[in-house]
Amino acid sequence: MGRYLARAISIILLIHAQSVVAANAPELNVKHAVVIDAPAEKVWEIVSDFGGLHRWLVFIEDTKIILGKNREQGAIRLLTRRNGTKVEERLVEYDPYRMTASYTYVQGQPLSSDYYSTMTVLGLDDGRSQVEWKATFKRLHYWMDTPPIGKDDETLVKILNKVYSVGLQAMKEKIESGIL
Repeated sequence: MGRYLARAISIILLIHAQSVVAANAPELNVKHAVVIDAPAEKVWEIVSDFGGLHRWLVFIEDTKIILGKNREQGAIRLLTRRNGTKVEERLVEYDPYRMTASYTYVQGQPLSSDYYSTMTVLGLDDGRSQVEWKATFKRLHYWMDTPPIGKDDETLVKILNKVYSVGLQAMKEKIESGIL
């Protein structure tokens, strides 16, 4: 009986140690903004289209609302990336009055852990708009001191910085050219 108790205590301590490591994993973030020569209402129409990410984000092949309704808090979308991987995201905040929407991963092949992203549109005095896209997240292998090659914090931040900057630039170009 003593051997089983010692084993149970060891397992509990191991589980606790892993949760402490996870709690101490560094929170990472990215934040990008772009000014678009279009009124905020027009830009918000594109940004708020939770089912239309593929229309401007070049890394996304297709977007489908699979639960709930577009532009409705709680909706879940299925993203198919250009490389064929898929991920589901949930719209956790949707505020058309403040022109802000936030979402997080639900399942699939995410790029990160604890991902929480927000897009906000701000009308500028000169009739243009600013779109801000930001996220907080942790690397997938947050429990490891040395994650697998290419899965480290620096690489993940670099990838998401590219996605956000390229995405916002593509949105700007498509809106300003009249494609969107």
